[in-house]
Amino acid sequence: MKKVFREYEALCRAEGYPLLAIEVSGRHCRLRFDAGFIVAAMTPSDHRNIQNIRSAIRRLHR
Repeated sequence: MKKVFREYEALCRAEGYPLLAIEVSGRHCRLRFDAGFIVAAMTPSDHRNIQNIRSAIRRLHR
């Protein structure tokens, strides 16, 4: 679980958007930003998970 948190935190830093919090709920987590939140998987089975989260972060901050 910590590995997933580190990956999401690094992704947010790389995109330049401050991550306020990560809230865990079952198999998903919420990535909280000033503009809103994004629901992300805790156990990604999709090999494109990071790319999909990156695009969701960019869409949220438009």
